[in-house]
Amino acid sequence: MLRDVLRFALSFLLVALSIPLLTVSFLIAALCAGVVAVLPGFPKRNHGDAIALQKLRAVDEFGFEEAVKAYEDLIGAYVWRQP
Repeated sequence: MLRDVLRFALSFLLVALSIPLLTVSFLIAALCAGVVAVLPGFPKRNHGDAIALQKLRAVDEFGFEEAVKAYEDLIGAYVWRQP
């Protein structure tokens, strides 16, 4: 009984003390967002440029062969370390 009351009291205290901190952090975030919205736009980088490739390379999309080999090596290394 006493343990339940103490747990409830400490939980309530934790929540009661964290609410003001959350409120302050939300206010700061809102102020920063407002300042960014009011200021004129900063120069933005344009990432829409195409990458110039000299020649295309054949790519195995999933690389199953290399993945299976790496997995087998991992299992082998683990098995050899077992006492």
